[in-house]
Amino acid sequence: MRKARFIQLMLTATIGFLFSNPSTAESSKDYAIMARASWSAFECSSLASKSKNFKEQERLFLHGYDQGQKFIAAVKSEKVKREYLSTEAPLMMLLLLQGPTADFMLGRIFEAAQKSALEDVYKTGQNFNSDEMQESLAKNKFWKLNCQLIGKHK
Repeated sequence: MRKARFIQLMLTATIGFLFSNPSTAESSKDYAIMARASWSAFECSSLASKSKNFKEQERLFLHGYDQGQKFIAAVKSEKVKREYLSTEAPLMMLLLLQGPTADFMLGRIFEAAQKSALEDVYKTGQNFNSDEMQESLAKNKFWKLNCQLIGKHK
């Protein structure tokens, strides 16, 4: 009788383990890190666009959008602890979490991340850079920030 009960418990535990999805059980800290991932992906997407790497631009934008959507949903449902917001999420992103929808907020966030990423690409000091120089600076910054690694694996 004990052996049958033990086998039943083990079978139930094994089935539960096999059908559970640990990647969807994010922690409060994981959600806060998604804010940083979104911001970085949006910055890198802008750099990829400026350097005419349109495949990477789209991939990074979609990754930033996805991470941003998850982060905003978690904030709205109060799944993110304040301590992680202050240590993991970019302050500028937190300041832009206002608006009627998550898409509206992400549009504001993308615009700010783009401005941040391209500020020193468009101009060096007080002088505007040529289109060729902007493309070169964007490519260099893209590689320096390891943008090619963002969102590649979990």
